Amino acid sequence: MDAVTLKGRKSGFELQLASEASLDEVVASLTTLLARVAGDTKDQSNVDFVLETGDRLLNEAQAKAVQAVFDAYPQFEIKTIHADVAAIEPLRAHFEAKATHLVGGILRSGQEADYTGDVLFLGNLHRGATLRTTGSIFVMGTVEGLLIAGALGDQAAVIVGDISRAAQIRIADTLEIIDKNSYTAQTTSYIDDLHALVHGKVPELSKLRPKLFRKLEEM
Repeated sequence: MDAVTLKGRKSGFELQLASEASLDEVVASLTTLLARVAGDTKDQSNVDFVLETGDRLLNEAQAKAVQAVFDAYPQFEIKTIHADVAAIEPLRAHFEAKATHLVGGILRSGQEADYTGDVLFLGNLHRGATLRTTGSIFVMGTVEGLLIAGALGDQAAVIVGDISRAAQIRIADTLEIIDKNSYTAQTTSYIDDLHALVHGKVPELSKLRPKLFRKLEEM
């Protein structure tokens, strides 16, 4: 298969870059093709190109190498570069947001731990320490410090488990200072329709947050 395939479009040309070809092969093939197109379009002042890279996602260095070939022809312009794959960082962020992190150990006073996604906390959170995440927190350890769920504003986040000894809990922008209480391992803290932080029981999650309830069942 050719490293680069040239196709005509209603306006300009399309270049398909073979994902299995090396960058050197792509550059060499591109150099040959553009020289040919330059000869065929010598009377045109502006020629547009669309680059289809398929399963190849060009990094900055590769994009510069391709652009360098086009720079030899001022009348040529890359209008669009399209790939059939998503960028790595957005994908990583997407999967981290859906992940459940198992967190153990001891967080001492003054220490902070930050996560993206849900957290199953199995450790010991001392008073003055903070556990913060963008998703929900499931407490199976000992908590005396500050728990923050939905740290980026997710009001659907919950805190499940024994928070009876916690100093404070927060979901999104709603904070509660924990005082005398009867909270247990079955306690479910969440934001209701009136934007108040309220407490229920784990079975209520099946109706309140069905997706989270299924996740809790799998733990």
